[in-house]
Amino acid sequence: MTGWWRRKHTGGKTVPEATGPESPADPVYGTLPGEVVGPGGPRAVTLSVLGDGVVLTADESTEDPRTYRWADVAHMWCANDVDGSLVPDGTVVTQWIHLWRLEFTDGTVVALRLADPPVATPESVFRSGRISPSAPSAIAPLLARIGDPVTELHLVRARASLAAGGQVEFGPLTATSDGLRHDGRQIPWRDITSCRYSVIIADEDESELGAMLRMEYRVEGGAYGIPFGWLRLPALEVPDMGVVVRLADENRT
Repeated sequence: MTGWWRRKHTGGKTVPEATGPESPADPVYGTLPGEVVGPGGPRAVTLSVLGDGVVLTADESTEDPRTYRWADVAHMWCANDVDGSLVPDGTVVTQWIHLWRLEFTDGTVVALRLADPPVATPESVFRSGRISPSAPSAIAPLLARIGDPVTELHLVRARASLAAGGQVEFGPLTATSDGLRHDGRQIPWRDITSCRYSVIIADEDESELGAMLRMEYRVEGGAYGIPFGWLRLPALEVPDMGVVVRLADENRT
């Protein structure tokens, strides 16, 4: 990986990678802890969220911070999870987890695993999948300040590429002007009836639990005469998932 803080060893000397421009005078909306994985293993960093980008600061390091604009985000992966533990009073203490990964154009990849404050949920409610929402925290708004502008920027690029007859890769999915391709199957935009991100923690009727991109589409001659097909993909396998959802919404009607 050719990342911002990677150090190359040449002739016994450590040569640091060139750092980026100094941090702009934009207001800092908040900071998020994360880590960069490089040749020497994980390294703790702090992600400062600005109005038009982020600043990466390597913890316990003398290296200069590195500024990335939204256009410098090459790919973004997002998902949620819930940690839960049963307590003696019959409730389940749950904690929403935010899992994000940002890949920048210079090859630097930052992983975030952030937890909201824990909340107590009755066990019967938890097992039905209807868990209580997490307590208010600063995490979700800060992540939205990253996710919203990056998604909008990537959406503009994807639209232009498809309009020019190109295609856009989203991990296991490929978007074209005609629809989405997955594992050799072409799914026309007009046949997609639903495309969304959702998290299912526990449900007796749902076998594919967890954070997924869930898509339903019309299909002729489906199994058992059912005129619909279903596609479930783990969210962390689909980069820029928000762009896929937006493209489906725009093109399926």
